[in-house]
Amino acid sequence: MRAVVMREFGDADVLRLEEVEAPRPGPGEALVRIGAVEVSRTRDIATRTGKHPFSQAVTLPHVLGGDCAGLVEQVGEGVDAGLVGRRVAVSATQTCGECEACRGGHQERCLQLSLLGIHRRGSYADYAVAQASVLREIPDDLSYAEAAALAADGTIALTQLEVAGVEAESRLLITGATGALGTTLAALGAHFGATVIGLSRRPEKIPARLDMARVDSTDPDLAATLMELTGGAGISAAAENVSAPEVFAAYFPALAVGARIVVSGAIGTPELPVLPVPAAPLYVKSISLLGVRTAAHAARDRFWTLVAEGFRHPPGLVREMPLERAAEAQATIAAGSHLGHTVLTTGI
Repeated sequence: MRAVVMREFGDADVLRLEEVEAPRPGPGEALVRIGAVEVSRTRDIATRTGKHPFSQAVTLPHVLGGDCAGLVEQVGEGVDAGLVGRRVAVSATQTCGECEACRGGHQERCLQLSLLGIHRRGSYADYAVAQASVLREIPDDLSYAEAAALAADGTIALTQLEVAGVEAESRLLITGATGALGTTLAALGAHFGATVIGLSRRPEKIPARLDMARVDSTDPDLAATLMELTGGAGISAAAENVSAPEVFAAYFPALAVGARIVVSGAIGTPELPVLPVPAAPLYVKSISLLGVRTAAHAARDRFWTLVAEGFRHPPGLVREMPLERAAEAQATIAAGSHLGHTVLTTGI
C-alpha cells in the first residue's frame, strides 16, 4: 500500500510517498481503507518539525495522520464483524478502556491516552488501524472528505462549547477564526443560536458564509471593540485555540462576569506559548479558564447525532488534495494561506 513516510524531522520535504506493508488489526481494532485524512497544524505539521512535545513520542520512520474517514475492511478479535463494509469516521484519540477514567465514561482523562499518527502509525496512507471504539458510522450522503473534516474538529468543538456553557444568546468569541477548528466552532455556535465573534489577523478572509462578526485580532482597542459588538454586555464564552499571549491580554478586559475561556489548542508556536492571566479580574469577575484536551465517547456520540440530523460545514470550507501532495498541503497550511480544512484523499 501507499503511505506518506517521514524518516527524519524537518521541513515539509521530509514527507515522501512510499510503498509499505499494510497493517493488520489486533484485538479490539479495525482496519480502515482510508478515503480522506485531515491535515492538522499541530498534530501533523508541528510534530514533523521535531520541536513540538508530540515529536518526542514519535519513532522514526513514521506515518503522520490522525482523524480520517473510510471503509472498514477487516476487524480484529472481539470486534463486531458487522462493521466490515461500513463507511466510518475515525477519531485520532485512542484510550485504554481499562483505567478508572475510562470505566467511568471519562475517556478524555485516560491515563494512557494516545494519538493515531503520533504514538502509532497514522492515516496518511491507503490503510490504517484504529481502535474500533473510536469509529462512528457516517451518513450515506456525506463524502469521506467532509467526514474527515468533521471527525477532526467536530467532537472537540462540541465539547468546548458544552464546557463553556454556550447556548442561544451566548456571546461567543473564537480565536483563529479562519482555521479548521475555528470555522467548525463558528458553524456549531451559530447552529446553537449563539452570537459568534471571530478573531483573526486577517478578518477579511473569514468566509462570508460563516454567521459571525469579524474582528481584527491586532486591533489596538480590541476590548472596546468587543464591548461595542456585544452592546456592553461583554464576552460570555471564549474558545481559545491559538493562545497568542498578546491577543489574550487584549481581549481579557472584555470578558463578562462569569465568562468561561476554554482552551483546546495552542498553535501560536511549536514550543507552546504561556498565557498572561491577570489574577484580580479572574476572581473578581468569576472567570473560569478551562482546558479540554479531547472528548469522551459520549460527546462523540452527541456530535455524530448532530451530523445524522443534518449538521454540516458551510460549503467551500473543506479543500481536497491527493495523498501524494501531502508535503504541499502542509507547506500551505504552515504559511497561513489556507482557510478551513485541508484533507488528503486517496481516490476511493
